[in-house]
Amino acid sequence: MRALTDVSAPGFDEEIKKCLTKWKMHEVTDVQERALAAGVAAGKSLVVCAPTSSGKTLVGEIAVLQALRAGLRSLYLVSHKALADQKFEDFRERFGSEIADPVATVALSTGDRNEGDLQGDILIATYEKGLALVLSGQIEPHQSLIVADELQIIGEDGRGPNIEILCTVLLQKNISQLVALTATVENPEDLATWLRCKLVQSYTRDIELHQEIWYQGSGYGITFGQEDGASLNPPDGYPHTVLGAVDFLIETNRAPILVFTESRREASQYAKSFAGSRQRFSHGIEIAEQLDLFSEPTEISEDLRELAEKQVAFHTADLAPQERQIIEQEFINQNFEVCFATSTLAAGVNFPFRTVLFSRLTYKYGDRRGKRIKRSDYRNMSGRAGRLGMHDSGYAVLMPQDLPENKHAQKLLLPENDRIYSKFSTLSMRRSVLMLVDAKIATTTQTLTDFFGHTYYWYLTLERNPDKLREVIAKAKCALKWLRDNNLIEEHDGTYLSTPFGHATARSGLLPTTACAFAEILKLHVQDINDNFTDFIGGIIYWICSSDEFVGETASRFLPYPIGSQPTNSVTFVSGHRLFAPIDHSDARLCKCVHALILFVDGRPERRIVYDTHISSGNIHRLAGDVSWMLDGLHSIAAVPDLKCPQSTGNNLSLLSRRIRWGVPAEAIEFIRIARKSRVPGFGRQRAMSLLKDGFDTFEKIINAGIEKLSKILENRQRAEKFLKATAESDNSENSSYVSTHFRLAEKLDISDIVSACEKAMYEEYEKTVAELLGRMPSCEVIILDDGKRQNVPDLLVKIDGRPVLIEIKTTTKNTGIKKEEAFAVQQKAVDFADEMHRITLGKPRFGETSKSKAMASHSITLVEHSVFMEAVLRVLDQRIEPEAFHSWITQPGIAEIERIPGKPTYMQH
Repeated sequence: MRALTDVSAPGFDEEIKKCLTKWKMHEVTDVQERALAAGVAAGKSLVVCAPTSSGKTLVGEIAVLQALRAGLRSLYLVSHKALADQKFEDFRERFGSEIADPVATVALSTGDRNEGDLQGDILIATYEKGLALVLSGQIEPHQSLIVADELQIIGEDGRGPNIEILCTVLLQKNISQLVALTATVENPEDLATWLRCKLVQSYTRDIELHQEIWYQGSGYGITFGQEDGASLNPPDGYPHTVLGAVDFLIETNRAPILVFTESRREASQYAKSFAGSRQRFSHGIEIAEQLDLFSEPTEISEDLRELAEKQVAFHTADLAPQERQIIEQEFINQNFEVCFATSTLAAGVNFPFRTVLFSRLTYKYGDRRGKRIKRSDYRNMSGRAGRLGMHDSGYAVLMPQDLPENKHAQKLLLPENDRIYSKFSTLSMRRSVLMLVDAKIATTTQTLTDFFGHTYYWYLTLERNPDKLREVIAKAKCALKWLRDNNLIEEHDGTYLSTPFGHATARSGLLPTTACAFAEILKLHVQDINDNFTDFIGGIIYWICSSDEFVGETASRFLPYPIGSQPTNSVTFVSGHRLFAPIDHSDARLCKCVHALILFVDGRPERRIVYDTHISSGNIHRLAGDVSWMLDGLHSIAAVPDLKCPQSTGNNLSLLSRRIRWGVPAEAIEFIRIARKSRVPGFGRQRAMSLLKDGFDTFEKIINAGIEKLSKILENRQRAEKFLKATAESDNSENSSYVSTHFRLAEKLDISDIVSACEKAMYEEYEKTVAELLGRMPSCEVIILDDGKRQNVPDLLVKIDGRPVLIEIKTTTKNTGIKKEEAFAVQQKAVDFADEMHRITLGKPRFGETSKSKAMASHSITLVEHSVFMEAVLRVLDQRIEPEAFHSWITQPGIAEIERIPGKPTYMQH
């Protein structure tokens, strides 16, 4: 490695060096030096190919620094939500709100979590969300830096095709700068040439990785990157068991150790067995107390705390986010000696393990049963061993169980790398074609062909097998016909355009077959669903889990496997709900998953759910996230006017999505939202349910309860104090992702003063600015009713295109949102006004969940939240919709949905 001060490269000036020094970076690795020499700090597009743990991430961060100075937005793409969360926190600490003098706004978007201004300087997103943002026009590639981390996953089944679509779109839109980071692969020049980037390649791993095979007492070792190895023969031979191997590694000073296991249960059992003979440590007890504060009671939380006292841990998807953060931080602090983990920990998270141990090389469970670990996975997992600045070397130890595994292990250690092939031929052609047509990237057969001509698949196939290309075009033409026949696109003189139904489907990310099946359900059952939505919750969950998203040929999500094969009463339980189709009695796995989710959404304790359904806690949360994502998509589709779905049904779908995401009834959603926003430790669904169980169903009751009572219910005084403070003192300001977009459009329309006032004002001042803003709308007359002289009347009478509506305006600084009594005050104030005047409550910034729940059942009132209202008014002022359309939208009963506003969103260029 070279000292930072000794490096000279294009654009790598003293300002960047000073920033890196603040980050405690004083040296550059081989790949970093090569990338700097290739111009990453001068805006050059690169494909950076190097081993895991060689320092590639910093290359992307240097590019972000350069982009900020050049006035470019940065989109940082990652492979997993956990990585997005980690990178979001890292970037806030380096660029954003966590430092004294922020240099950039940092935002996060992963589909189920959005934080910050999505139009800000730096946006971290998963690849799938990045594709949606680019196609919708929220990211302009020609004005942006795109950092694509772990791009080798473009060669994976399932996700690879969509990532290839994204990269192809970026190429067509003339991206300003692309920095693609990839692990060592055999053909990086193919990626670089296709992406029109300069290739930066390094085989140097600055911390040596010593790879060893322990088999039947003997050993074989080879250092990563070398051709030749040597036999290893310790005096007493190598251990035969996993736990014996851990003891040996600790005795030979190779801790901390990461042991990869296949299943969550295996990780937990190994950890318990290993900790059985160990003593408790004082610092371990302190860690356990932290876990007690930050954990909710689950079937594994108590085990985790007991293990922590002995400085042993396991790390699986069953851990709550706060539990994972504690475990990860304690490894960074070097307070654990060993961690037993599933492969989730290998997905790019950087922890300081000295040794990585592979307990076996052949999978025993699930869809991978009988298959052996792939070389790419081994490289990623073994790359966790050894960390710059902490270790002089790292170790990867493989323990094959038989002769075939031993031969496979020897192949894994060879310096050869895997080639990255395109998986484009396996993509969902209907969904991809629809997305391209909807984004107007390909609107004719010729432009669709041209688009495919820029794919990685086309690049690799062009000279090898042209017949394969003709097959792709034939599939695309079949997809066009199917989409047209099912009213997702329409054709005009050879030009294809998406219909409103197709547009909603494309933006939802759902498969077209799913959207069409949902439209058919609405056609047959919409009135019954609208009148009896609660009765259909089980049926909706069953239909989603049995949809093409989970079980079709192009399924991108999967149902978890139950623990063991013991029978349950899940089939009988699910059969008792109102379903849209006969239940499949033979599919016990499906019924157990649906059973678990129905109990989860009702707020049942996780221990009980696991007992009744045999679906583990972590799998329930993961499945809930997938189903919640699907419900968000169905909610968008329900807003299509042609489907004639009442807004109240859409409101209920949206509420059900939130309930499933958090696993609670509607009354508890606000508790969890506030606790998460204020980072109340250990407060999740089960403690929210504890409050409800004890009769605390409103914030007023919580505030009046007193700290002693709350401490008893929440099982920790510190937790209770933080929650009480969050409830009583936190304001309700939420940064809408549309705010910066609205300001830019306001400047164009020369109304920035009034739009700014609307964003800042509260109470009476807000009422005045809203009246002034509405007065700017064409065909709109505003009469102030509550002028201080009249008593008990709505605030405004607004005539939109000659049609009168009554508007009551409410604001709050309380974190709890606008309460039900205030949200519905307009009905009492308008009791002697004619029924033809629809009642509307405009709320800033938002309404509480109780207010929303009541509005869903109302046929005479509409609740409109501030950010949604501003979006609709600005579409009128920018002539994207007519006042008449605005009136039709704002007078639909229920909670006014942004998806139902006609016209182009303000973030899209007119």
